[in-house]
Amino acid sequence: MPFSGNKWNDGKMVSFSEMLQIIRKQWPGFDPLPNGPNDTSKAYHVLGFKGCVGFITSMSEHFCGTCNRLRITADGNLEVCLFGNSEISLRDAIRSKCSEDDLLAMIGAAVRRKK
Repeated sequence: MPFSGNKWNDGKMVSFSEMLQIIRKQWPGFDPLPNGPNDTSKAYHVLGFKGCVGFITSMSEHFCGTCNRLRITADGNLEVCLFGNSEISLRDAIRSKCSEDDLLAMIGAAVRRKK
């Protein structure tokens, strides 16, 4: 995902459809695998080969409306969106000995702000 900071850099982007065209020139049988309605990647494979390839198409085929992901970073922050800039520190809340109810309220408030 070619972005710097939280700004798109169109000059570095290769769209999902362009990637498929390039790959299918070499492997015409590059076919999609079944994906769920909330998947943030699109899985593909070539018949007869092991493994698969996943595409995260957030720039050329948006999936924000169906994303149901939450992420906890290595330093204890909760992120509700990879492209958002608002994190909440679960680590600091836990270290301050907040109650479980307060922690759940913090998480709930963050989820409700998810676009």
